[in-house]
Amino acid sequence: MEVTCRWARRGALALACLCLLTPTASAADPKADEQVEARSRYKKGLELYEEGAFDAALIELQRAYDLSPSYKILYNVALVYLQLNDFAGSLRNFKKYLDDGGKKIDQKRRAEVEKEIAKLQSRVATVELTVNVEGAEVSVDDLDVGETPLDQPLIVNAGKRKLSVQKSGFARVTKVLVVAGGDKKKLSLTLEAGSSSASTSTSGKPERPGPSSPGKPEKPASAKDEGPKRRVPWLWWGVTGGLAAGTTVAGVLTLGAQKDLDDKKEKPATKGELDDAASKTRTLAIVTDVLLVGSVAVGGYATYLTFFAKPDDPRRDQTARWAVGVGPGNVTVAGSF
Repeated sequence: MEVTCRWARRGALALACLCLLTPTASAADPKADEQVEARSRYKKGLELYEEGAFDAALIELQRAYDLSPSYKILYNVALVYLQLNDFAGSLRNFKKYLDDGGKKIDQKRRAEVEKEIAKLQSRVATVELTVNVEGAEVSVDDLDVGETPLDQPLIVNAGKRKLSVQKSGFARVTKVLVVAGGDKKKLSLTLEAGSSSASTSTSGKPERPGPSSPGKPEKPASAKDEGPKRRVPWLWWGVTGGLAAGTTVAGVLTLGAQKDLDDKKEKPATKGELDDAASKTRTLAIVTDVLLVGSVAVGGYATYLTFFAKPDDPRRDQTARWAVGVGPGNVTVAGSF
């Protein structure tokens, strides 16, 4: 029977549960308050289900069950799991509903649930898990499902499932399984004394630490093992910035000198004035070009030291030496790398 058909009878089911959750203890009894809260959460769960908020409905119904355990609430919880396509959760709750309800469940309802269980069993897988240590916590997809030894096989949804086993004083073991509906798996995991770091395996056996550190997970390499760190050659980048700034200033002065020369050509001026203006413009232009070439060269060298040179290259700490000379009609630049 489809979920929608079953849930169409939620009115009768709600009434039965509300009667069950109605406080019968005295007002001074703390359990009376818990039953009142359980009834409130149950009603809220029904409302959220009607609105399609299945995740929230599940939380409210489970809280109602925790406060006032009733096998009747488990039926509703199983239906919500079914809406969420969590077939394993639905199957677990349907089974517990039948077990806890026993003879209190009428034959018609029992037959309906048993039919649903038969359908769900073909959609889930079972894993018979054995662990060498008792009292270890078992989780499926990071949700706790019990402690070892488990009294029955795990019921899991089809797909990729992560099973983890952990206990204080032992290294946590994680196994990833890919299962299909109807699969029946047997899995044996071994916990070994050590830290709580997890070892992940896809073969059914926990990964063992390497021989370099028996019984303990390998530690990541420390910063000391990674070798010398790459340092930025700030000196060379400083020289590059200085040359670039000088190029900008010289360029501006060159433009000004050129404008002054053009103005003298348009106005009456002596030959000497024109020659001086032309010489000044030419000199500033040469200075601009030289500084530009120098900034490009030093910038390229700084780039090499930053990204390509070995971290322990002594040239990183080398002092830059530059000299710029300006003479009549010429400019000289000298430097050392």
